[in-house]
Amino acid sequence: MKHLLPALTWLLLAALFWPTAARSDVVIFANGDRLTGEVKSLERGKLRFDSEATGTIPVEWDEVVQLTSSQNIQVETESGGRYLGSLTAATRERYVVVSGDAGAIELEAAHIVVMNVIEESRIERVDGSVSAGFNFAKASEVSQVQLGFDLKARSEKRLFSLDVASVTTDSEDNESSQRHSLNFGYQRLWPERWFTGGVLRLNRNDELGLNLRTSVGAGGGRYLRQTNSSIVSFIGGLQLSRENLNSGIENEDTVEAFLTLGWDWFRYDSPEFDLSTQLQLIPNLTNSGRVRAEFDVSMRWELIPDLFWELGFYDSFDSDPVVPGAEKNDYGITTSLGYGF
Repeated sequence: MKHLLPALTWLLLAALFWPTAARSDVVIFANGDRLTGEVKSLERGKLRFDSEATGTIPVEWDEVVQLTSSQNIQVETESGGRYLGSLTAATRERYVVVSGDAGAIELEAAHIVVMNVIEESRIERVDGSVSAGFNFAKASEVSQVQLGFDLKARSEKRLFSLDVASVTTDSEDNESSQRHSLNFGYQRLWPERWFTGGVLRLNRNDELGLNLRTSVGAGGGRYLRQTNSSIVSFIGGLQLSRENLNSGIENEDTVEAFLTLGWDWFRYDSPEFDLSTQLQLIPNLTNSGRVRAEFDVSMRWELIPDLFWELGFYDSFDSDPVVPGAEKNDYGITTSLGYGF
């Protein structure tokens, strides 16, 4: 025992004072300032950079004139090209040199839209947000509670997403109405901005007479446009859906197609602003003539770093509801405060 205590003491001291890997990445700004630290990521016009002096901060990408890094970084351009390697000094300002197995490739910084640090093949990037809102109107005695959560995780060639939304409306004259959705998506990224993947969707909507709709699908698509200010994407595929209805009608199993068009526009200059729009058309292949549609718009303003206010609009449409007398449309407006991480 008397020999064990000194050994443990030396191990503890070694753990506390053993030198860690130096932060050797360097970013140089247009005004001549520089920071030494670690590149974390680049996305939506923001370079996330970690230094001892500042911690992890967002940096406007168009303010960077030179960036070097000894890390293994995947760089993606507007055209969909992907390059993997360390970042070495370029001979010209606002250019980035990626040095990998294929040699050194010089890229113009203005055309670079995504950077991710890659170590082996595990998930290297996780982003998300959580939001909550409450509205009440005294004249109509109507209250509404809104909750939201989204999460994205990315590796070198894969992208996972989870989106959860819940809206509950209470009124003195009517029964409580609920609208819940959960969407889980997976994408396998391919060259030239193409991707394939799968999706799992769970939906409940009292206004449409729907207790639970479960959909499992697969398909593919492409990022039609990907810049440091906007993203336009198109997805198409097939899905199997089972609808559990709240009127005693038996479950209905159908095959559906889905076509989704998404557009995101974002501004990094303070205050940060993000506009997201998605339109999804879902023609039913089992019941000819029935078409569903989902339309969502959200506008997000950053109040202080990581804290935002969000205004949203949703519209769910079913041309031929299975439940007799059910509404064809359910739409609403939500407001909430949220936190991004």
